[in-house]
Amino acid sequence: MARPAFLLCLCPDSGLLQDRLEVLMASHPPEGGGGWQRHVFWGDEGIAPSFWDHLTLQGLLAVPKALIFRRFQALPAPDMQRLSKALAPLAGGRSPALTWPLLCLEVEYERGRPKLPSALLRLPLYEAAREKNWLDLTPGLTPRTLAGYIRKEAASRGLALAGEEIGLLARGLSPDAAAVRSELARLSLLADAQGRLPPGAAATAAGGTPEMGIFDLLRAVRQGENPAAVWRWAREERGDPPLFALIALLLREARSLWQGACPPASGGGQTTPPGAARLAVLWDLALQADKGVKTGERSPEQALDFLLAELFLFFQGGAPGKESSRP
Repeated sequence: MARPAFLLCLCPDSGLLQDRLEVLMASHPPEGGGGWQRHVFWGDEGIAPSFWDHLTLQGLLAVPKALIFRRFQALPAPDMQRLSKALAPLAGGRSPALTWPLLCLEVEYERGRPKLPSALLRLPLYEAAREKNWLDLTPGLTPRTLAGYIRKEAASRGLALAGEEIGLLARGLSPDAAAVRSELARLSLLADAQGRLPPGAAATAAGGTPEMGIFDLLRAVRQGENPAAVWRWAREERGDPPLFALIALLLREARSLWQGACPPASGGGQTTPPGAARLAVLWDLALQADKGVKTGERSPEQALDFLLAELFLFFQGGAPGKESSRP
């Protein structure tokens, strides 16, 4: 199949759109082989001068360029008209060898059809795309298709999910590709070497859990209660500040527990009861999370997930794993 001179890519889901763009560029490689050099533009920002340069100037190296225009529906109507005129010659001729405009409309679908801006529907650009079948339609996920997408994405990550686990995830996650990937990335950290999840891990994706603050979170972890709310907090409160706030609170709690466990001895100083060695593990876990982020070994999200998982294990009487033994 010949490569379209340009494409209007219509998809409401940014994650699915990125997948589709990868497929399109792999299916239509540049003439002479190799791959496309990607240049991304945003409709919210208007048409950048560099877009016109890439579209009209070939350059000395003659590098094939895919001009990916995200959120094209947000482009002001006058800019849409200018671009429509610029692309009009492509509709009647051979596809340019070195440039490929991919105009992405990230719009919602209604009754199976995308809701397009009226300014676009009046343009020759749209008429040419419709007549030549240069409209690439990718509907978003729905509650009906969510389970299948979870199954496919889990398999690509090496996760061996049972049917019941997929059902729990489908009921707990929103039909959004980015949300699914984020949750599966978290679960991948908890899986064993065969990709199996620990009991109850998939249930933590269930929605409808109450909101909690960081003090409530640490209390829930200590008491082994409401794990779904804990993991919901971990997914929504992302970034450095929540992680380091949790570390600071954990260290404060550890100091309080240490003072209670090691009262002053009659001769001055302090005793060191048998449980103190186990209590010292809390400092180790906090420092490992801090070190992992600051050395670049882990992202804040990974460090937060590992810290919470180890704290659950610690307060339930288990033995948190050594840093060197983790994936």
